[in-house]
Amino acid sequence: MAKSIMHNKQDGTCYLCMLVNKDYDRRTDLQEHHAVFGNPGRRLSEKYGLKVYLWLQHHKEGKEAVHNNAANARIVQRAAQKRFERRYSHMLWMQVFGQNYMDQEQKEQNIASEEGVK
Repeated sequence: MAKSIMHNKQDGTCYLCMLVNKDYDRRTDLQEHHAVFGNPGRRLSEKYGLKVYLWLQHHKEGKEAVHNNAANARIVQRAAQKRFERRYSHMLWMQVFGQNYMDQEQKEQNIASEEGVK
């Protein structure tokens, strides 16, 4: 079981609360979340330490939970890709995960700007 390269559980903070809301409050109800979930993503996230700690409302329950909210899931996945690529490389990321979340961010921005033009 690899240690997270993204987030220190001992901090007691919710990763999304910090990233999105700049909320650094300590919580006792944190759950481990694998940044790239599903099979084989979960196993690979474990292998490379791509894990964060989220409180229940950001993990599995509620409208902001990464398992219910694709936008929040993408925030964590992009952060995982950035951290992985800093440590290894983009080429290895693509070999291992085969999904470029940075490209998705650009596509989503393009779609949003096109919708704003209509």
